[in-house]
Amino acid sequence: MANKEVDGYVDEDVVERKETWKDFIFNSDKGTFLGRTGMSWLKIGVFYLIFYACLVGWFAGLLHAFYSTLDDVAPKYYGVNSLLQDNPAIGVRPMPLFDSTLIRYTSGRRSSYQPYIDHLEAFFKTYAPTPNLPMCNESSPVSETEGCNFDIDGYLKSAGCDRSTDYGFKENKPCVVLKMNKLYGFEPIPYDSEADIKADLNSDEKFRYYSFAPGNVGVSCDGQNAVDAMYLRDITFFPTNGYDKKFFPYLNQVGYRSPIILAKFEDIEKGSTVQVRCMLWAKNIDSTDGKEKRGTVHFEFYIGQE
Repeated sequence: MANKEVDGYVDEDVVERKETWKDFIFNSDKGTFLGRTGMSWLKIGVFYLIFYACLVGWFAGLLHAFYSTLDDVAPKYYGVNSLLQDNPAIGVRPMPLFDSTLIRYTSGRRSSYQPYIDHLEAFFKTYAPTPNLPMCNESSPVSETEGCNFDIDGYLKSAGCDRSTDYGFKENKPCVVLKMNKLYGFEPIPYDSEADIKADLNSDEKFRYYSFAPGNVGVSCDGQNAVDAMYLRDITFFPTNGYDKKFFPYLNQVGYRSPIILAKFEDIEKGSTVQVRCMLWAKNIDSTDGKEKRGTVHFEFYIGQE
């Protein structure tokens, strides 16, 4: 049984445990540190150094083998071999909330549409000129190695969607950007005329408001259903000739920016939610309004009154 001093209260078990821990950390008699001699630590250190070096080398070799199968410019799978099936999509801006397609604000109240202004301005900054690239025009189409610069200020002014009108929101004529998404290697097969497009319309598809010219990819917007079409009375586009063929194909060119069209909604019913559907038009673009929403985009407007 352990001895204890009544007055000084010395617990020999505690003293013995302290001495044992001291010897484990460093034992001068045996020359050990944490239970191992210097030679033992050297051997185990060399072992783990070689072991982890082999692991790192194996992992680096696998990464090298993986990256050797990739191209710096072209994706491994594109066109009909990709998940997108060589069918481009269309996006819309502003869309500040990723989980909502509703553009909602109150007429005359700037604070209610400020988030849409901020989102548009951030988007237009991505179209700032890239040094040493030509302007996008007929004499300088997109080449196989480099893109071209948009005159984004000229676009906005020509469309009546510049900063002075808060991109149309101040006048209750909001402007949205219709952006044709990049799809590597895609070359559209355009329609030859408006009549050809209308001949391909399904029973629920409309072609009232559109931007199109023969040889280019067209885009149209209208109400989702008959009531929405009644509440959506006029849309103007800029440019008016669709997505120009000079922007295709996309080959990961330096400074390439997706082609855009500005749609200005001139007359929208106030106090009601108006559903809008926009569609791309080319012979090899599937705009079927099914589950995958290929070649189409849906969004809604709600303009409240004070």
